[in-house]
Amino acid sequence: MTCRNALTVDLEDWYHICGTGQAGDVSTWDAYESRVVRSTARILSLLREHGVRATFFVLGYVAEREPGLIAGIAKEGHEIATHGHYHRRVFEMSEEEFAEDVDRSIDAISSAGGGRVIGYRAPEWSIRPHTMWALRILRRKGIRYDSSMVPLTRMGDRSFPTAPCRIPTEDGEILEFPLTTVRCFGEHLPFTGGLPLRLMPYFYVLSRIRRMNAVGDAAMVYVHPWEFDAGQPRIELPWSRRFMHYFNLRSTPGKLSGLLGNLRFAPLREVLEIGQ
Repeated sequence: MTCRNALTVDLEDWYHICGTGQAGDVSTWDAYESRVVRSTARILSLLREHGVRATFFVLGYVAEREPGLIAGIAKEGHEIATHGHYHRRVFEMSEEEFAEDVDRSIDAISSAGGGRVIGYRAPEWSIRPHTMWALRILRRKGIRYDSSMVPLTRMGDRSFPTAPCRIPTEDGEILEFPLTTVRCFGEHLPFTGGLPLRLMPYFYVLSRIRRMNAVGDAAMVYVHPWEFDAGQPRIELPWSRRFMHYFNLRSTPGKLSGLLGNLRFAPLREVLEIGQ
């Protein structure tokens, strides 16, 4: 049987950018135009067209602001997981703040009709060696799997896993599905989502995933709703973040459609074979 890859969507709005001046101040968020419903609708349309279900890592804040969107996603058979509540990076929070952020996100998703949450992804893949305590807290709160690790020097840590694995915590094992990477010049470089997907030639991404699948390894593809919204307002950002957030946005819909038409995908919990 052909290998199934994990398809994931980080459900956040256009202004949810970590580490940015005014846009990073949650007290200002309610003043921003909500564009997440229309941009997510474009993703859902593609998924219906190709008969694919995905995992949506939902910000609790979005679930509070747009509960109908979350209920609609769940009704279409997609998995709802949590992306935290306020899009704060793990290393910016204390253990207590992290626990409160996760709790509030799960409550918001549940209230919006998202069902039981068993998966978590940290904003900006922000699990680090010194924040491994987050996995214990997640497991304690009923989270069965995490998808927050990057085996990359500056983004995560080179010692992190490069393939799905089990990680022991004081409260039991948690499954980890790290960011899919390719070995290059001594590093593990991402290529299946976000800026790397927008940078990489489509046929390279497709052929590389096919090579993984041929030996039984699943890849994980990820996108954001704002990558389907080329007309979004622009936030004043440092040049590096401006490049990361806005470069080649128009390429994402076509690349995702191509991957959906040529590869097999499923929600992350199904790829990890986690039961109810």
